[in-house]
Amino acid sequence: MRRCTGATWCIASAQGIALPYMTDAIRPALEPGEWKVRRSGPISLDVVDRIDYIVIEGPGGETVKVTGADEIFALISLANDALPPDDPRKITHGWLARIETIRDMIRDLADSGDETLTPLRRELSTGWDQMAQVLSAILPPVYESSARDE
Repeated sequence: MRRCTGATWCIASAQGIALPYMTDAIRPALEPGEWKVRRSGPISLDVVDRIDYIVIEGPGGETVKVTGADEIFALISLANDALPPDDPRKITHGWLARIETIRDMIRDLADSGDETLTPLRRELSTGWDQMAQVLSAILPPVYESSARDE
């Protein structure tokens, strides 16, 4: 069964399980020309003395610079949190759960499948685990009363 809830999301259900899926492709965050100059509107990437800075220009011409891996990662997390809940680009706990499920399936295959494929499957599982850790670090904590995302 397929039920569309908007121009972007549909719900597919099989055997009582409903999973949202996208019907439209997500366009790149930056166009090729923007990547070339590392700028999109009021947001740019500058490099001074081999140090990367995210520069955000305000409407009055004021600028804010963000540098350092921890600060830039926090900016990514807060920018993701600022996306509307139904935006298909928003990283959610549902995404994280899917990635963890795939990781676990690959790990289970490594432990029980063809022994010649075990090293490859363990390497794949490690890659999926790294993705899960990054997504987990971007997302806000889950509180029992929180129903903010899927």
